[in-house]
Amino acid sequence: MADNIIWACPKCKAQANEHGKGSCEGRDYFCLGFICECEGDQEPDHGGTYSNPCPNANCYHCGWGGKFPKPPGKILPWEKKALEAGWTPPAGWGKKE
Repeated sequence: MADNIIWACPKCKAQANEHGKGSCEGRDYFCLGFICECEGDQEPDHGGTYSNPCPNANCYHCGWGGKFPKPPGKILPWEKKALEAGWTPPAGWGKKE
C-alpha cells in the first residue's frame, strides 16, 4: 500500500474489525469494520493505491460502501489520469486550508 493511504472507511475511519467514529449500525459487540468484499485473490496493492482501487469496499460500522480509495476532493482531469496511471500524490495533496 502507498504510504499515505490507510485502509479505513472514508466516512467514519473504521479499520478492519474495528469501530469508527459515531455509533455502530452493526452489532456493537462484533463490528466487522471496513472490509473488502471482492471475490478471489487480489493484488498486494488492491485498495491501497489510486491506480488499483477496491471497487467493493464496505463499512459495517457506519454503512458506507463504494470504491476505495477515493481521490481527495475535486480533482482536475489531468490529476485523475495521473492517479489512474499510478502517480502517488505528496502528503497533504488535495486538502484545502
